[in-house]
Amino acid sequence: MGVFLSLDELHRVLFVRFEGVVTDIVLLERFEQVREWLRIHGPVATISDFSDVSSFEVTAAGVEHLASSAPLVPDEYLRIVVAPQDESYGMSRMFEMMGSTTRNRVDIARTRTEAYKIAGIENPQPHPILYW
Repeated sequence: MGVFLSLDELHRVLFVRFEGVVTDIVLLERFEQVREWLRIHGPVATISDFSDVSSFEVTAAGVEHLASSAPLVPDEYLRIVVAPQDESYGMSRMFEMMGSTTRNRVDIARTRTEAYKIAGIENPQPHPILYW
């Protein structure tokens, strides 16, 4: 399982791309690490991408825990999730609903292209900054 962190400085978007097997532990640990990165570097829009996930094993309890936590970025920044698989899409929708009391908006896309359109990005230029 890997997680890649890339930053598009031009568009002020942090890309969090997951691959392999994603479990509750992986998801929650990585989001805490992203939270720390954002605390140091400042808030930007985020795109969490599950396109390269081979197995999405996140439970409803894991989603509930993440949804009840403080948002990664303030409400004025976009939060987009790319969830092409049915499992990641369903859990992302659950996160959207459960998190509606702690964050005002989460957009969920099935493809990266759709996510870029939501973010208003025509030519994304993410530069790798971290790999876990």
